[in-house]
Amino acid sequence: MSAALGAALKKIAVALLSDPKTLKKVVGIVLTLLVAIIMPIAAVIAIFSTDFEIDVPEFQRLAIQNLTPEQRADLQFIEDTGNEIQAALTARGQEKRLKEALVLFLFALGDFAHEPGFVEKLAGCFVEGQTHAELIAAVNAAFSTGIDPEDFEKIMSFVNRQIVDVARSQLGNVGGEPYWSWYGFPSRVEWCACFVSWCADQCGYIDSGIIPRFSGCEQGAGWFKARNLWQDGSATPTSGAIIFFDWLDENGLQDGSPDHVGIVEKVENGRVYTIEGNSGDACQQNSYPIGCFEIFGYGTPKYEITGGNTDDSESNTPAQGA
Repeated sequence: MSAALGAALKKIAVALLSDPKTLKKVVGIVLTLLVAIIMPIAAVIAIFSTDFEIDVPEFQRLAIQNLTPEQRADLQFIEDTGNEIQAALTARGQEKRLKEALVLFLFALGDFAHEPGFVEKLAGCFVEGQTHAELIAAVNAAFSTGIDPEDFEKIMSFVNRQIVDVARSQLGNVGGEPYWSWYGFPSRVEWCACFVSWCADQCGYIDSGIIPRFSGCEQGAGWFKARNLWQDGSATPTSGAIIFFDWLDENGLQDGSPDHVGIVEKVENGRVYTIEGNSGDACQQNSYPIGCFEIFGYGTPKYEITGGNTDDSESNTPAQGA
């Protein structure tokens, strides 16, 4: 598989899987490519472990333009099946598990999709509160497959880190009105935490208990610490970590409490690159040396875990810092 094709598959698949609301808009494109090119799960993992830049809209246009009639028929079938999976999960009260079901459908169970009762059998594998290992055990039992839970975790972990892409899409916003108003504030507050919470909500992480809904930095940091999802400021974080800062005050001192929060975009050449809301009252990219003394620490969401909401999200309390 070429690098360009691999990149397009990755980018388009993530666009679908990271946001169930986009199902009808992009399901056709990603599934067209997956129908046309049958990939073993190992190849999918290899694609998702690398990063390429490509003109995805142009690739999409060319892909659709070059579809054969047979591929168009396959596309329609799989688009319909994707919508049926969504409806079946919703009927079982498992609509928040759509990403997992689509990953299984796209990357592991395509050979079974034409069998009568496929959608109901797949939806029946999902029960409240199960781990990924338990889900894969149920799928393997239902379909007599040998899916490796670790392979599934690798794909889900990547798919679930799309908070960075959401945050990046907001660069340039000034004033933060979409974020503090979404949180429920009638007028402007210090909105860095509202921004992080808004990004998390767009990815479904609040509903699934991966990241809390918080408008105050101290409460947000406390949530991660209480769940042992925390690294101190000297650590080297990973993309998607939630970075908290303890700024120097007017006397050149730190008070030991977080004043500001953002999202780790990447770590490169000894620096932590971030996307932050309310940085100069705007959404901006910044960078800091690893171990910078003003980095209070990192929340480390368990992106590979999905399921019911078990957070203790904060109510509408104004944020504690910039």
